[in-house]
Amino acid sequence: MSIRVKIGIGFALMIVALTGLIITWGARTLGLQLEEADLGKLTSLRETTLDQWRRERAALARIASELVPVLAASNGADADDERRLSTVELLKRQLRLDWLDIRREGRSLLYRLQEPAPLVHDLAVPQRITLSGPLAATGLITCQVQLSTGTELLLARRPASSPVPLAALWDGRGMLYGDPGVWPTGLLSEYTAREATFQRLMQGRLHRLRASVVPGTDLKLLVGYAADSATLTRTGVDELMLRLALLEILGLLVLGYFLGRRLFGPLERLKQAIDRVGAGHWQEIPPAELPDGEDEVGMLGRSFNHMVQELSTARDRLIEVQQELMSKEKMAVLGRFSAGLAHEINNPLGTILVSAGLADDAIAHGRPVEADDIRAIIEETRRCRRIVESLLEYAHNRPPRLGRESIAEIIECAVRLPLSEPPWRGLGIETEVPSDIHVLIDRTGIGQVLANLLRNAAEALQANLDAGKPAMIRVTARRLDREFAVVTVSDNGPGLGEAADHLFEPLMTTKQQGTGLGLAICQSIVEGHGGRIRAVRLPEERTEFSFTLRLADTDEGRAP
Repeated sequence: MSIRVKIGIGFALMIVALTGLIITWGARTLGLQLEEADLGKLTSLRETTLDQWRRERAALARIASELVPVLAASNGADADDERRLSTVELLKRQLRLDWLDIRREGRSLLYRLQEPAPLVHDLAVPQRITLSGPLAATGLITCQVQLSTGTELLLARRPASSPVPLAALWDGRGMLYGDPGVWPTGLLSEYTAREATFQRLMQGRLHRLRASVVPGTDLKLLVGYAADSATLTRTGVDELMLRLALLEILGLLVLGYFLGRRLFGPLERLKQAIDRVGAGHWQEIPPAELPDGEDEVGMLGRSFNHMVQELSTARDRLIEVQQELMSKEKMAVLGRFSAGLAHEINNPLGTILVSAGLADDAIAHGRPVEADDIRAIIEETRRCRRIVESLLEYAHNRPPRLGRESIAEIIECAVRLPLSEPPWRGLGIETEVPSDIHVLIDRTGIGQVLANLLRNAAEALQANLDAGKPAMIRVTARRLDREFAVVTVSDNGPGLGEAADHLFEPLMTTKQQGTGLGLAICQSIVEGHGGRIRAVRLPEERTEFSFTLRLADTDEGRAP
């Protein structure tokens, strides 16, 4: 993930967090202030409505107190139905009542076909007095007084128009007070879902509303008033704050985008310039693309150009020094190579010259030529030829012919030597090679590497044999990782000595009869297989040569 994306995500999260915190605080503060102001006014309207209903019930109670003696004395409850109903209708008209009934044990004595609704005594709120008939869908102010044991008088009157601009009352069965067309049941349920102030547009005016439960009942009373259209409720504050938050986040993101372009544009050009320098093109940032101004980005661009100038100068000087060093190193290598080659060739040539001189002197004096002189000439000539052949083999460095081979089998063939003959007489060879390791190698080349390393180890152990010390060669092989195996040849000889730093240089040898090309050829063969060879002196007084070979059972090492 790029730094631009990381900073962008961090900036966006910071904006959301800060905006959310500010909006929450603002909504809570402003909403609580609005809530307190509305709550006082709407509570006052609610109490006004309840006070009016209390007065209306008190008026019904006075009428009931005057009717009770009359009805009790006339025993109207025992009269026939027609007489009772005519008396009731007369009283209703005279007293301007909407309902008058006598109930015994909850059943109507006057309207036997109607199902009375359960009433709450002493409740100054409109109630549903019947569950059937014309009055079943409305609420009436009621007053119940006892006539005799088990019998009570029920008076009911529709509530007068409320002085409150908006008022509605309903129970679980529906509307009791108010206009059903204005207050659908679902809307009323929404307003009672939580204790809060709402606003609603009615007849072109914005009204503030609040619904609450009448204590001790399941009745819900809603009151409201017409408010200024610019006035907000708590829910309106939440919605407004949410919109402001979205606008603020959008605005800050747009601002962040342009700021990011201003910041990351120069940085992007600086990155491209660094990439060019990393690719080896020592180019400064063009003046037209150089960040202008005296801010940190501009200073960074100018510092980069100064750095490129200094590095370009240092690179040119370094190239000159490297060329000088390479020339000197070539001359040094050529000198060592020439010295080694001269040393290796001069020794056998000296022997040949001496032997040829002795033979020539014998012929000049008529003596027979010694056979040892002839053999010395032949042997030293062969030695010269071996030196030349080794040089040619090292120089040609032919590519290996790879095949899948068992490393255990290769090592077994290499150590199967005549131990009874020098330089193997008296040596011990120990191997530790798993049989399941297969490598991708040129069998002849790796066999030559093992043969050279084993012969070098055997020759190094001659000092141990001469001193009567144990002489042991140990050959191991193991998997190094999923791609390579490592083969080691170690001995407990005297070590590498001063030649440790030049072991793999051509014509570098400490042996009197060596060519100095054995280890150089081993290195060439191993590196031709894609491996590496090295030599170390272990803490347990052992010298170890190890080289790596590619496994044949990997995707990279499939035999062709």
